Amino acid sequence: MSTSSPIESITGLWRFTRGPSSSAHSRSLPGHLLHLVRSGAYRLRTNQREYDIRAGDVIYYHETEDVEWLGNATAVVFDSVGFMSPSFEPLGAEMRVFRSDAQMRRAFDGLHSANLMPEGFARRCAIYGALSMLLSRIELMRAGHAVQARPRSAWSEAERIIRERKWFRPTLDQLAEALSLGRASVVRAARKATGQSPMQRIRDIRIEEAKGLLKYSILSISQVAAYLGYGRVHEFSREFRKHTGAAPSSLRR
Repeated sequence: MSTSSPIESITGLWRFTRGPSSSAHSRSLPGHLLHLVRSGAYRLRTNQREYDIRAGDVIYYHETEDVEWLGNATAVVFDSVGFMSPSFEPLGAEMRVFRSDAQMRRAFDGLHSANLMPEGFARRCAIYGALSMLLSRIELMRAGHAVQARPRSAWSEAERIIRERKWFRPTLDQLAEALSLGRASVVRAARKATGQSPMQRIRDIRIEEAKGLLKYSILSISQVAAYLGYGRVHEFSREFRKHTGAAPSSLRR
């Protein structure tokens, strides 16, 4: 029987307070990141969705995501844990914000208590044990959600593919093939879900991703272009300027 841990490493473990503020932008950490809101409330925008966050909510991020804090009137207290785990499947868009239960809150309590222990083997075991309990509970919630969830819409599946494969800038034919649908079905699905054509929606997703990378990453403009599937940097710059009215370099100032 294998005794290897599915958790590769812990990248961060904190309890922190954010005072009242208007708005701010940031990027999440590489790997997986989970926040439990202990107290307070605020409004959040990420992955082109907005959420009203309140005490007891868990927020999940995967890899480096663009995060926009839209303001809070009172202080917000978080427990947070970042970790690397190739075997933990990223949570879907429907589970990026969810309500905690008593077992999840106990697991976060365990993480906080373990973090206060002296360095050593016992502390490490306590941290990994509490995180394992938390992830096990989330997996049970994920399984229950999958049973109850309605089938994923065609365009939701398209956006999942587009967001996961950053370099993929498909033609309509390529997108239809990836979805095993006809061209007309893809167009109808996109217009029903977003009010846009498939190509317009893909362009908007890529431009928003580019803005986040240009603002918060250390990638050069040419690296951002390549990462998002543009064969030539001038093609990326031309499209970015056309749809934002500014050059990519303007976000680096």
